[in-house]
Amino acid sequence: MTDKRLTGRGAIVTGGALGIGGATARKLATEGAKVLIVDVEEDAAEANAQRITDAGGTAVAMTGDVSQEQVAKEMVERAVHEFGRLDIMVQNAYGGGNDRAGSAVEVKPESWRSGMDLLVTALYLGAKYGVPAMEESGSAPGFNTGSWTGAGLRHGDAPKMNVGRIVNLSSVHGLLQAPRSLIYEAGKAAVIGLTRQMAVDFGPLGITVNAIAPGHIVTERGEAMWGEVGNEPGFKLFELQYPVRRTGVPDDIAAGIAFLCSDEASFITGVVLPIDGGLSIQLQENIVMDTKDFIVENPGLKTHFDQGRGTSRR
Repeated sequence: MTDKRLTGRGAIVTGGALGIGGATARKLATEGAKVLIVDVEEDAAEANAQRITDAGGTAVAMTGDVSQEQVAKEMVERAVHEFGRLDIMVQNAYGGGNDRAGSAVEVKPESWRSGMDLLVTALYLGAKYGVPAMEESGSAPGFNTGSWTGAGLRHGDAPKMNVGRIVNLSSVHGLLQAPRSLIYEAGKAAVIGLTRQMAVDFGPLGITVNAIAPGHIVTERGEAMWGEVGNEPGFKLFELQYPVRRTGVPDDIAAGIAFLCSDEASFITGVVLPIDGGLSIQLQENIVMDTKDFIVENPGLKTHFDQGRGTSRR
C-alpha cells in the first residue's frame, strides 16, 4: 500500500464485487480508504473484500440490492459502524437483462420500473441516507483548510470543505444514444441530471458530486463474452473507434474515481467526466469510413454484441 491520499476515510462502493466497482474498491483501499463493498453477488463481494485485506487494506462485504430503501439505509449504517465515519460513496451498481432492451413501444412497464429503480432511484436513496452521515462525520481526517484570509478578499469563516465525495456512474450512453436501449440510455442520462442537482444541493455542505461516463470497458464478464462470441478482428473493430486505439479496463475508471475522491478535486463538482479514450469526441463520418474499410478487409469478424444486440453495456 503506497499511495495514501484517502487514509482514514470511510467509503461505500455499490456493485463493488467485480468490474468497475471491483477495481474501484481495490483502488480506494490502496489509497488508504476503508471500503464497504455492497453487491447482490455475495461470494464475489466477499472474495474482493478478502483480496483487499490480503493486500493490506481494509474492506468488508455486504449483500443487498441498493435499489431497495432498507438496503440503502443499512449500508450507510454499516459503513459508519465499521469505519466510524462516511466520506465517500461510489454509486456504481447495475444489472442489465434482455427484458430491458427495446424502444418505448417494446419495453414492458415492469422492466422500465425495475431498470430505473436500479439506475436512478438507487442513487437518490444512497444520497438520502449517505449525505447526513457525511455531514455528521465532518471534514476528512487530516484535512486542514489552511489560511483562509488573504489579499483582502476573504473574511470570516471558511466554507465547509472536503466533507464528502459522491461519484455516480453514468456512461457514454448517457451522452450519446444507441437504438432500442431506452431504459439504459434514459437512466444514464438521468444520472447526469441527478448528479448536477446534487452538486448544487450539497456543495454548501462541503460535499462534491460528480459523474463518470465510461466508454467500452472490458470487465471480467466482458472478457468472457468476447472470448465466447467475438474474435480478434471483431475486437480490433471496437478499438478502431477510440482515438487511443484501445478499449478500457476497470482500472482506467477506478483511477478517475479515486482522483475525484481526493483532496485535489475539492473544487470539482457537478462534472460529467468521460473516461472513454476519446470515443465521444469524434465525428461519426470518419469513424464510419474507417470501420467500413476494416470490415471489408475482415469479413469473418465477430463481436460479443452479435449475441443479444442492444443488451450489453459498459
